[in-house]
Amino acid sequence: MNDVDPAEQLPHHRRTVVTEVADAEDGLITVTGRLRDERPWAVDELDLPLVHDIELSLTVSPLDFVVRAVRVQFHAYPHAECVDIAAAHQALVGLTVGRGWNTAIRERLGGPAGCTHLRELARAMAPALLQGAFSARVRVNPRRGQEDPVARAMLPLIADTCHVWAVGGVADQKLVAGWRPGTTTTPVPPLAEYGVPGAAGDGE
Repeated sequence: MNDVDPAEQLPHHRRTVVTEVADAEDGLITVTGRLRDERPWAVDELDLPLVHDIELSLTVSPLDFVVRAVRVQFHAYPHAECVDIAAAHQALVGLTVGRGWNTAIRERLGGPAGCTHLRELARAMAPALLQGAFSARVRVNPRRGQEDPVARAMLPLIADTCHVWAVGGVADQKLVAGWRPGTTTTPVPPLAEYGVPGAAGDGE
């Protein structure tokens, strides 16, 4: 019988994925993802306290999200041959981070053609890149309520990615009604508050 307090037990495994978006040279932006697999219970090196520490960076144009450069770094890995797959990820250059991104990753880097952990990073980095690009626009151009053509051009990239951003859905209807990203705190008020006829809660 295990009499150890569950609150004091260490987890068997801990995976962390961190993504950052920052400016690069020539007006480009870079999204970097880093994945770490750790064994918090490990007491020596043979226990593999750090199984994976892998980094993937994509440099893209903020106007069309086309990948211009790829960098892969293996900081910690279980097999000497793990690093051999790094060059294969140059296949991502020229792809657009947007609709079809996950399919393109599977086609070019699926199974033994790639690395399962780098594929997971690439998938996680796509939505983070979009969030980061919007954050960058607000940071450098914080004009409230004014039209930002670059930010507006980004909107199709999130079309149909969730129920709120469904084509013709609530976010689209709010845009038509005059809402602009960055003009309200979150959560953005419900559709009914924008005077859209037939919206739930509009009193009709």
